[in-house]
Amino acid sequence: MDFDYTDHEYLPHCTDGCGAITGWLPSREVAKEAGMNHAKSKGHHWMVRERMK
Repeated sequence: MDFDYTDHEYLPHCTDGCGAITGWLPSREVAKEAGMNHAKSKGHHWMVRERMK
């Protein structure tokens, strides 16, 4: 896994109405894992939002 702690934060977000899956995370790979787990359990689509800290 990529634990690249940069000056960005990542938010896995459900696009089917659930909203944010978790809070802001320090790694894009961890955010992708959360999104994939949500898709597997709920069957929803998701995306990762990115922002500067």
